[in-house]
Amino acid sequence: MNRRVFAYLLSTACISSAKTPELRPKGLMLNLDFEGVKEGLIPNKALYPLFVPTGNLFVDRIKHRNLLVVDEGRGLDIPHSSLLDPAGDEWVVSIRVFLLTDGLILSQGNDRHGFAIYTKDHQVFARVRTGNVAYTLQEKPNSGISKFRKKWVTIELRISAGHAFLSLNRKYAAMVTGQPPLNGDGMRIRIGTHRELPGVFREFQKLNTDGFSGAINSLKIHRQ
Repeated sequence: MNRRVFAYLLSTACISSAKTPELRPKGLMLNLDFEGVKEGLIPNKALYPLFVPTGNLFVDRIKHRNLLVVDEGRGLDIPHSSLLDPAGDEWVVSIRVFLLTDGLILSQGNDRHGFAIYTKDHQVFARVRTGNVAYTLQEKPNSGISKFRKKWVTIELRISAGHAFLSLNRKYAAMVTGQPPLNGDGMRIRIGTHRELPGVFREFQKLNTDGFSGAINSLKIHRQ
């Protein structure tokens, strides 16, 4: 084969491969292991190694299990990885918390897209922004409002193309249809009190950055 032809074909192949989107693994992306905490680092029991510094929070053993204790005015950042960026697949977030006071529980996002889970008047809400669409998932009065003060609750948020579901203690709470999937780079995760209001709340004028107080038993994120 002529060397010039070979070089042209090789360069074309390189360009084509460079334009191919990065394929990210599916499965359990984040699973904080509170039982395995050592020297202030929480390991990730998932597909790749990650250690989360507890910062100004702490892990305490309460009733035979380790819990991440969240005080008022304090929060925690999850170190960022591209594997923790939603890429249009179904994004499933599950967190089990004991709620003492209202506030932001968890958020993930950048300046444009993301979600936040929070409580107000002891009711759980999820605010999501995907594409140019923003919406709130919450229980409806006609089906009964669950109040979680001094109680444990497992909150699961599922976001995919055309559907978003919120469940509380494994029971259906709310659904929204017709929206784009969650997709974006630099989608950082924060627990508790935030330094600034998450971008999903930019239409909300009266919200603040206060986080909840209580404890966390588990935090998991799946890509499906």
